[in-house]
Amino acid sequence: MSAIVATYEIRGDDRRARAEALAVEQSHELPTDLAPEPALRSLAHVVSFEAGSEFDTAVVEYPEELAGGELAQLLVHLIGNVSLQDGIRLVELEVPESLAAAVGGGPPLGAAGIRRVLGVDDRPLLATALKPVGLEPADLAAMASKLAWGLDVIKDDQGLANQPWAPFRERVLRVTEAVRETNAASGRRARYFPAVAGPFEQFEERLRFAADAGADGVLLMPGVTGFDSVRFAATVLPEDAIIMAHPSFLGGFTASSTHGISPEVLFGPIMRLARADTVIFPSAGGRFSLTVEQCRGIAEQSRRPFAGLEASLPAPGGGMSVDRIGELVELYGRDVLLLIGSDLHRGGDLRASAEAFLEAAQTVR
Repeated sequence: MSAIVATYEIRGDDRRARAEALAVEQSHELPTDLAPEPALRSLAHVVSFEAGSEFDTAVVEYPEELAGGELAQLLVHLIGNVSLQDGIRLVELEVPESLAAAVGGGPPLGAAGIRRVLGVDDRPLLATALKPVGLEPADLAAMASKLAWGLDVIKDDQGLANQPWAPFRERVLRVTEAVRETNAASGRRARYFPAVAGPFEQFEERLRFAADAGADGVLLMPGVTGFDSVRFAATVLPEDAIIMAHPSFLGGFTASSTHGISPEVLFGPIMRLARADTVIFPSAGGRFSLTVEQCRGIAEQSRRPFAGLEASLPAPGGGMSVDRIGELVELYGRDVLLLIGSDLHRGGDLRASAEAFLEAAQTVR
């Protein structure tokens, strides 16, 4: 395949005309009758159109060269200007292997690599978040120390940044050391992922600081820092560092059924192109609105063969509980990173809750 192939749902009036206009708008952005002959090589084309009742489906092929081998430019062409129009939604995506390699080559570790570095191959992986925001580094470190007795990944809550009560550098140093000490006592390989965002000019510095401190992975928010920030992080971090993507600020793309990007595409192939090893998304049955079908689709899109890239590891979260592990594994399979936060705080004994989470994951059928 030498073309980028994108499928859109089109709603509203004159849907065929909207699809044809989309192809022009998203490629060379000038009415075809006004375009000089040399510019026509950049023109995208509607190659398939299927009428429906609620929406019509248009398949558009873009010349691979439009992306220029860059992730940001690929996104501009897929859903740039038309993201400002209601009634157009990106629902499927295929890209050439050559383009996927040029924009970064996909997840550095992916699902298999994460299992390798965590030393877990026979059960679902387990994660939680340090919360609530407002605690001091010593409190967060003590919390992480207890959670590390059962969890594989302990990440910052996405709201943790560089607040005066928990400055980034002090927090990273203290929590990393606390997790390291628990690992030494337990024989486990728990990892801590600090949230890295902040001013653009400090982004690389914070990545390197986290790596030097031994954090072994990071939590990134591509909706806030940009999708290319994930790709860039993969070039800075050590080869065994895990990159976790968080959905903060991305609901504007996925929440509407008539607009933006389907969650299956955004949290699946687009995040894989951005080089995320594992991707958090709101699971069905929690406090957000994705359906069981959408969540199953996200997991499938995370794992399916796509442009020669490694599979990413789905990380469902958002109001999950330990007593739902069986249900979650039935939905996602065992190759999943289960993210449970607030439920572990019930009962007041974090270590006991973490160990119970691990026991449940080890015995689930």
